[in-house]
Amino acid sequence: MKDIKLGYEIGTGKVVSISPSHLIVTGISQRSGKTTTLEALIKRSNLKAIVFKTKIGEKSFTQGTEIPPFFRDRSDYEFVRSLIEAYTKEKLYIEKGTLMQLCKGSASLVEIKRRVDDQLATGKTRGIKEEIYVRLQHYLENLIPQVQYGNLSKVLAVYDGINIMNLERFTEEAQSLIIQSVADEVLKTMKDVILVIPETWKFLPQKYNNPCKRVVESFIRQGAANNNFIFLDSQDLAGVDKSPLKQVSTWIMGYQAERNEVKHTLDQIPLPNKMKPREDEIMTLKKGHFYVATINGVQKVYVQPAWLEDSKAIAVAKGELSVDAVVKPDNLVPYAVQPIERPGVDIRFDDSKIRKEVVELRNDFFNKIQEMQTAINNCYVELYNVKTLAQQSSNSDEIVSKVLQKLTLNGGGLNIPTAPQPVINEDALIAKILQRIPQGSGGTVFEVAPLEKIKKNFQEEVKNKILGDIENLSPDEKKVLKYLESMNRDVAPSEIVTKCLLLKIGGSQSTKVSKILGSLKSIEVVEKTPGSRYRGSLKPRIQVLMGNHSATEQEIENVYNHILAGLLK
Repeated sequence: MKDIKLGYEIGTGKVVSISPSHLIVTGISQRSGKTTTLEALIKRSNLKAIVFKTKIGEKSFTQGTEIPPFFRDRSDYEFVRSLIEAYTKEKLYIEKGTLMQLCKGSASLVEIKRRVDDQLATGKTRGIKEEIYVRLQHYLENLIPQVQYGNLSKVLAVYDGINIMNLERFTEEAQSLIIQSVADEVLKTMKDVILVIPETWKFLPQKYNNPCKRVVESFIRQGAANNNFIFLDSQDLAGVDKSPLKQVSTWIMGYQAERNEVKHTLDQIPLPNKMKPREDEIMTLKKGHFYVATINGVQKVYVQPAWLEDSKAIAVAKGELSVDAVVKPDNLVPYAVQPIERPGVDIRFDDSKIRKEVVELRNDFFNKIQEMQTAINNCYVELYNVKTLAQQSSNSDEIVSKVLQKLTLNGGGLNIPTAPQPVINEDALIAKILQRIPQGSGGTVFEVAPLEKIKKNFQEEVKNKILGDIENLSPDEKKVLKYLESMNRDVAPSEIVTKCLLLKIGGSQSTKVSKILGSLKSIEVVEKTPGSRYRGSLKPRIQVLMGNHSATEQEIENVYNHILAGLLK
C-alpha cells in the first residue's frame, strides 16, 4: 500500500506521510484534534473503516454511513469470563472451575443461564458452591437482557468510506460485546478495513479483563496481512493495557495538561533525553499539532483535516495562519443510515419511532400511577382530619343524632322516603352504630391510623434533608458531586483536580480537593473506595434513608432525578 499523507511538518511545511499500520492517537478530547486526525487518515487511506460512537451526545465523525450494531453470540469460557470480569470490574477466582463446566457444550449465554437456574432449583447446592452459582446467576441476569433486547444485526455490512456504528444507547458491557464481535468478524472474513477503537482505556483496561482485549491483540498481530488495521483513540495512557500497545508502530501524540500524562507522552518519544521536547512544549501544543513517532523517526506535524485545502494547511504549519482561523465548513454531507439486514429476510423497517413511543407510554403510565398515589395520600389526609375532629368534639350522642338526621320520620317509625321499606328498629340501629365505634379513654371516638401518610411524611422529610444538605454545598462541591455521579466509577483525587475542576496538579489543589471530598463524605453522598479513590453514592444514600420507610424503586428514582435536576441549576 502507498503511504498515507498525515499533514505538514511544523516550521518547514514539508509533507509528512506514514506507512499504513496499527496506530494510536492520544490527547485531551476537544482540545487536541484526535477525531479530525483519524477522519483525515481514514479518508486519505482509501480504505473502509468502522468507527464506534460510544458516548452520549458525541459529535465526532458526522460524515459517513451509519450501520446497525452487529453481534454474534458466543459461549466459550474465555469469552464469558472476560464478559463477567468487564461487568464486575474485577477478576474471577473461585468461580473459574464452575464457569468452565457451565460453558462446556453450551450454545449461547442463555443456555449457560438456564444451566445455572436449573442447578439452583434442585436445592442441592450448598455452601461456597451455592454462592458461586448465585453470583453467576446475578451477573448473567444483568448481561443477557442487554444483548437480547438490543435489536442487533447478525450481518456485518461494511460500505466504502467511514462506517459509523452508534452504540450510545448501550451499556459499557454491551458495547464491549459488540466491538469484540465486529473485530472478530473483520479479522476472519474481511480485507482492507480500518477498525477505530474509541476510549481505549475503557475497552482495553489494564487492571481487569474485557471481551475486547483478546480479539484486539489478535487483530494487531494478524490483521496487517490482509490490510486490516486498528486505530486506537485514547485520551491518556495510564489505564490502557500495555500488551496490545507493544505491537503499535505509529504513535501520534497531542496536547496533554496533566503532568503524569505528559511524562507518559515523553516516554513514548524515541529520542535521547536531550533531544526530547520539554514538558511545557507538550502542555502548550495547539489543536491539530502532534508529535509523530514512527520507525523512521520523530516529527512535529500539523495534521491536515480532510476538508482543508493544501495551501491553508501549509500556512498553518509554517505559522503564517492561526489554527483558530481554520474553521470546519458547515456544508459537509451528513452520514446516511443503513437499516438492519437479516439473512433470508427483507430489509427490516426502522422501528425506532415505535420504541420511542413505547417508552413515552411507559413513562405516562408511571406518571398516572404517581397521580393515583397522590390522590390516595390526600384521602389519608382527609381521614386523618376526620379522626382529629372526632377526638376533639364527637361523642356517641352526637354521632347518633347526626345519623338520625339523615333519616326521615314517617308515622312514628323510621323509614327511607322512597319505595316502601320495612320499619327500622331505632334502638337496634343505635346499638349497631355504637358497636362500630371504637372506645377511647376520653369517650367514644373514631380511630383512623393513616400509616401510609406517616410513611410519606418521613419520605418527604428524607428528601428535604438531602436537598438541604446539597443546597448548602459550595459551587465547587456541587461540581465535584456532579462529576462523580456522571462517571459512575472509582475516581482518583488527581483526576478531580485536572478533569473536573480543570486545575493543575499541586499541593494547594490537592488540599482543596481533599476538603471538598471530606465535606461530601460528611453528608454521605460520596464514599471512599480501595486505592484512595472516590465514588458518588447519592442514590445509595437515598435508597437507605427512603427504603427504611417502604419507598418504592420508582419513588427513589424520582427523588434521585429531582436532586440531580437541582444540581443542574
